[in-house]
Amino acid sequence: MARKRIVEGLELPENLYQTPRKEPGKWRYKRPDGSFYTFAASTQDAIAAAKGLNAQFAAGAKVTRAANPQYGRLSIRRHVEDFIDEREKREPSLRNKTSWSNRKAYLRSYATLNAGKSVSQITLLDVQAWWDTLTGHAQRSRKAEFRRFFNHLNARGLCPKLDANPFSDSDAVPRVEMSARPAKTRLRLPLDHYWHIYNQAGQMGYEFVQIAMGIALVTTMRRGDICDLTWENNVAGDLLRKQINKSHAQLSGNYEFTGGKAAPANLSWNMAQHTLLRKLIKRARELAMQNGRCTHVISHKLTKRYKRKKEPRTHHYQVLPDYLTRAFAKVRDATGLYDGIPTKSRPGLHEVRALSSDLYRKAGYTTSEIQQLMAHTDEKVTEIYLAGHETQWTEIGLVMTDQVIGGEF
Repeated sequence: MARKRIVEGLELPENLYQTPRKEPGKWRYKRPDGSFYTFAASTQDAIAAAKGLNAQFAAGAKVTRAANPQYGRLSIRRHVEDFIDEREKREPSLRNKTSWSNRKAYLRSYATLNAGKSVSQITLLDVQAWWDTLTGHAQRSRKAEFRRFFNHLNARGLCPKLDANPFSDSDAVPRVEMSARPAKTRLRLPLDHYWHIYNQAGQMGYEFVQIAMGIALVTTMRRGDICDLTWENNVAGDLLRKQINKSHAQLSGNYEFTGGKAAPANLSWNMAQHTLLRKLIKRARELAMQNGRCTHVISHKLTKRYKRKKEPRTHHYQVLPDYLTRAFAKVRDATGLYDGIPTKSRPGLHEVRALSSDLYRKAGYTTSEIQQLMAHTDEKVTEIYLAGHETQWTEIGLVMTDQVIGGEF
């Protein structure tokens, strides 16, 4: 029996391989004639594409190669590219967003999976069959953009076999069914475990992890916001100021249409009052000076230098979000606190954000105040972060007396 090949926790089907350099998002599919087809896709989409091609070749399909590199007039790929061009012309700022790069990859992966199929042949059952190969998380990350794409197709009358947009939110029309949202499996991070990990980071020489953990606990910032902090743009005297990335990504383009109800979050801390934060920023500045005058607040002298095309460093010792996540996980596992617990269930750096919200609640701050600190537009999201910590006991002040019950026990 062939050995199972696992990537990102998922088993690769027959004929699907990573590229020789194991580049993220790059794949090779082995055709029946032994030749390889190289393409770019997420792991989920690559697996779905390989399974679809395996089924086609098993049914007797022949290997064909297009003589003309131009896409057919009714091909799905052509209309995906037309849709992408139209979106970028209407909203040029999309080109600078990582999330848009991901969404374009999702659309192109769908087109690759359906190479040779006309948009006029798309049926709801076809879409649902492909949709079911994705995880619930993958479905939720794709749904909004695919709804826009199929609006684009339907407005031009290109999908006669579809009665409605298959990604509509309306129950009144035929649409794809979503996978249920799985129960949360990642454990909360108790305060005593936080300090175990913090101290372990110091023993391992990972002072940058300690500083990041401290900033996360005091400010509730996400890893991306913490790693983005620079001395020039975010620290001025006793002030630490940050435009929260996710808030701006979600709201900046829509603020004028929301009636001012959800402004992007721009947060400021006066470190003369926030003394814990001042201590952390002072440590970070001293560490940055040791690390070649690093321009970023979170810095670390890496043992090797490398570049990533998607997230190039502006300084050799700048810490990128993924590196911080891996370093935190390495320190956490070194404590032995979570031995025997599946890796996916162990608390990550993001759980410090939830711990912070719980500590602020215990300090007497309201959910509304914590919501503002966490830059949530909906209080219900804040309540999710506040849930799952220690059991909250309600002290009962109502007392029953003998006089009230008219007798004695």
